[in-house]
Amino acid sequence: MGKKPFSKSPPDLILGPLPVKIINRVLELELEPGVVILSRGAQRHAFRQHGEDYAKCQPHVSSIVAEPLYIGDDFKNHGKIELVGRVIAAEIIVLVAVNIERDRHGRYHIASFYPISEEKVQNRKRKGHLKCAF
Repeated sequence: MGKKPFSKSPPDLILGPLPVKIINRVLELELEPGVVILSRGAQRHAFRQHGEDYAKCQPHVSSIVAEPLYIGDDFKNHGKIELVGRVIAAEIIVLVAVNIERDRHGRYHIASFYPISEEKVQNRKRKGHLKCAF
């Protein structure tokens, strides 16, 4: 099954507030409140990089941002954090990468999202890159 063509102009999606209190506590940051946006550019990027999984992951990005199971920083992608959640109904684990610098409108932007394996989650937890959000 090939990739479906991606809409040339998907709308920017406002996903709600970034849970900065939880992120600040878990990662010892000082992020300011702001909403999260999934821009059309980020949607295109996720589709190009992870096209086969895009349709499974995209509907769940908002809920993972709102209530991540794990929060992390792998230190490889400066300026980004990872929010990870399990999607029981779809039987996947989704990683949502978020830029931690707000834009001029005070919004946080999603850089990408994609499924990751249980093995990667456990490995990142062991290395201290992912921490429980609660």
